[in-house]
Amino acid sequence: MEEVETMFCMNCGTKLPDHAKFCFNCGAKVPDGLGDGEAASVAPEEQVPDTKTPVTEPQEESVPGSHFTILGKYEVELPHGTAVYNQLWAPFNREGTRLALLARHEIRKHLKEHTVENPVEFSAQVLAYCMSACGPLFEQAVDLLIDHDIDYVTKKDLWDRLDDSVKSTDLVQAMLADQAAIEDYEKDLAVEKMADKASWRGGGFGIMGAITGTIKASMMNTAQDALSSLGRSITGNSYSDRLENFIRDRSAKRNYPAMACDFISTVCRFDLFTEVHRLLVAECDLPEASFETDKADSRRKNLLERFANGKIEEEDVFKGLCSCLEITGNTLPVYKALLELEPSAARDVFQMAEAEGEELDLARSVWQTYMKDKKVGTVFHFPDWVPNFLSRPFYPVAGPAMLLALLIELRDLPQMFRRAESPHVDIALVAGTYWIPADAADVSFWGMNSEVVLELEAPEETDWNAHDIHFHLVHFTGAAEAWSEDIRKKKLQEAHAALEAGDKAHALPAFQLAAEMGSAEAAWQVGILQARDGQQDEAQWSAVEAAVLGKKDAAWVLYQYLKKKQNEQCAAYRRLAAKDAQELVAQGKFAEALDWYEKLVAEGDGTACFYIGQMAEQGQGMEEDKDKAMAWYEKAKSLDCEEAGPAIGALAFAQGQQWEERASAETGEQAMADWQQAWQSYQQALAEKHPGADEKIRTLGLQLGKAMEAQGESAKALAYYQAALAQGSQEALLEAARLCVDPQRETFDFQEAWHLYQKAAEDAETEADEEAVQAEWDSRKALVPLEERVACLTEAVADQMADAAYYYWGEKLSNPLENAMKSYGSQAGVDADEVVVLGDSTHSLFWGKGEEGFLITEDGQLISSLGTKISLDELGPVAYREEELVATISGAVLARFKGQSDEDPVFCGLLNEIVLLLHPRRGDTGQIL
Repeated sequence: MEEVETMFCMNCGTKLPDHAKFCFNCGAKVPDGLGDGEAASVAPEEQVPDTKTPVTEPQEESVPGSHFTILGKYEVELPHGTAVYNQLWAPFNREGTRLALLARHEIRKHLKEHTVENPVEFSAQVLAYCMSACGPLFEQAVDLLIDHDIDYVTKKDLWDRLDDSVKSTDLVQAMLADQAAIEDYEKDLAVEKMADKASWRGGGFGIMGAITGTIKASMMNTAQDALSSLGRSITGNSYSDRLENFIRDRSAKRNYPAMACDFISTVCRFDLFTEVHRLLVAECDLPEASFETDKADSRRKNLLERFANGKIEEEDVFKGLCSCLEITGNTLPVYKALLELEPSAARDVFQMAEAEGEELDLARSVWQTYMKDKKVGTVFHFPDWVPNFLSRPFYPVAGPAMLLALLIELRDLPQMFRRAESPHVDIALVAGTYWIPADAADVSFWGMNSEVVLELEAPEETDWNAHDIHFHLVHFTGAAEAWSEDIRKKKLQEAHAALEAGDKAHALPAFQLAAEMGSAEAAWQVGILQARDGQQDEAQWSAVEAAVLGKKDAAWVLYQYLKKKQNEQCAAYRRLAAKDAQELVAQGKFAEALDWYEKLVAEGDGTACFYIGQMAEQGQGMEEDKDKAMAWYEKAKSLDCEEAGPAIGALAFAQGQQWEERASAETGEQAMADWQQAWQSYQQALAEKHPGADEKIRTLGLQLGKAMEAQGESAKALAYYQAALAQGSQEALLEAARLCVDPQRETFDFQEAWHLYQKAAEDAETEADEEAVQAEWDSRKALVPLEERVACLTEAVADQMADAAYYYWGEKLSNPLENAMKSYGSQAGVDADEVVVLGDSTHSLFWGKGEEGFLITEDGQLISSLGTKISLDELGPVAYREEELVATISGAVLARFKGQSDEDPVFCGLLNEIVLLLHPRRGDTGQIL
């Protein structure tokens, strides 16, 4: 029987057709010898010895890098073609991004040292540098094609295929524009002898020849050679002054670093790979990648907008963004959206970005967001113990996304993020959980508070010391937690044994490692050994670390040292000395702890006062005494102890509850006295913003207010109501308003009453409640003397119409009142000193002010230039209609305004709300003059 070839891909297991050279599923090359006949042939009878057993072919496996999970529950499944595309694209993407960023950095650095005298020449040299820098990418492209049996394409062929891309870049277009402009300017100046100076020295064959010459030169030069040449080429030329100024002006407008970055990214990253991938798809039967980028982009924007408007939940956004990743050819904005939505997804998002070589681009974007946009400044603050007397530059990091971004940049762009003289960097971390990859190197991680937690990749399998990775003031989680605890114990024992044996050389590194795992004692011993070796700065840093970890002696030594130096930061270490002594309390060594605290109290430390207050409150080493505890807390607060306020609030609240219990069991004067004691305690708790104190003040304030009102103590009742309404009691608000609006009470204050009723109406939960408040106000203001209402109106006009142009009161009355009195006021028998408000209906600012309009007197008379004089109590509501002030009941026109103004309806509203009665009183004082 003739043998039949059956082959499967060694990478993904896909069944392959006869004589296949590459896997059509994942793109892997089939090893030489397979598919050529005998070496790959398998006899059918060898495959199926038992004809009753069906043949089971290998199940098709997904391409590596096609499946991802974010936060353990959100799935991303990339199509085969996309996964294969990403595998091939990743190295080009990653290296292209790195080269582009480095080019921008290096050229920017060169421009700080040199002046561009000829933009054409300089652009050509930048082009040479960029093309030389991209050499490795082109070599990689050729190698990739050869691996797929496309062995007829050279580096020059690839450059030739990218000729149009090169010519369309901003860099080359700038060369063309600059050369044309300079040549035209030379002709205008008739500077014939300088013509050669303005053209690129590539052989005098024009700009296109210059580009060709640059390409050929790039084949032979390294990037650094090109960069050195660039540095030499931009100095030393001389031109006429006018031409030189013209050239310098053109050069100043060029952003050469950005153009270089764009050239590498566009030509040597995207366009190069596009050409390579096109060849692979055409000649090697690789699956094509199909993207729906516009659709994904619109979906992403819709998801984020709907989430911002509260229309969908976060889970819906995550699912939607994951679906975007499955179809888009522009993943960066989706990655950024995921990280913005949930920073804890940083590890998963960066790992997915790494599969397509996008992690460096994502890292730069994240870093830009946090550092350049100042976002880190809103969440990162150095604690007060970071020594200002020692030098140590830190990279501040806020959140897991920012840390991974920085670690990637340190790895891929050391020229930009590490100092040449000291490549090791220190990273300061704020509270949060961070993942540290095993490939991190030359970094020290510093926790800036007690809530910095690290999760390490393969902690036991990784030699962190060999990678020069160090940890300071951090906690560990996951597999690293037990690992760190084990190291801490072992190294501390090892260090003490070495120290006892006099082997300081072995003791020091053991202590250092134990300190990194969180041992305060080890950090203290490190400082002592370093000081003996003359490493003073390092010894002080170790003392700082020991103090923060809980070594009170270290904190005390630093306090004394800085106190002598008159350094204000000594207070931070004095506070640490107090906090560190809490270990004594935890061990039950109360007398020793109290002695330590009293020593610190003598130094003026509020934290020590706070801890003594705790001991008094809990009866630790002394009798339990709440009053004594409160006294210590209050002293601690006076000494700026931040913890004291919450402690005062909590203790005061507890005391208030105790007074309430006592009051509930009593009656009469004793009960009232206890309720008032409870009130005082709750007020103290409220001042410290203790949870629940506001509710107690609302309830008890209303209760005590009603009790005082029943006893005829209106002023005391109002004080209770006001305290309760300050915490949002609507009922207390109305009770206070009723006390203020009643002219028979000592608490009468009509203006305050008006404000309270206004607020009650605004805060009403239903329309019916609002109408009820308004009705009560209308009825109660009718009981208030008219003179009081007019006085309130005058105050309201002054307050709410301060910038009014056509209404006058107080000192503003003088000139317009004189005109009004001559025109119509005197005829009504009104004295000028009785007028409190004047309305100028002519709306004239320069002449005729007050000749037409109306006056209001302090006793509530309205006198109009139209001939009306009436008591406001008899007028009833008014309305502003079509530039007229009209009495709504009678329809009488009180004033006509010449033109519209926003002031007139405002005044009309105040007059109705404060003075006029819904049901006017009957009288015979109204008359037509």
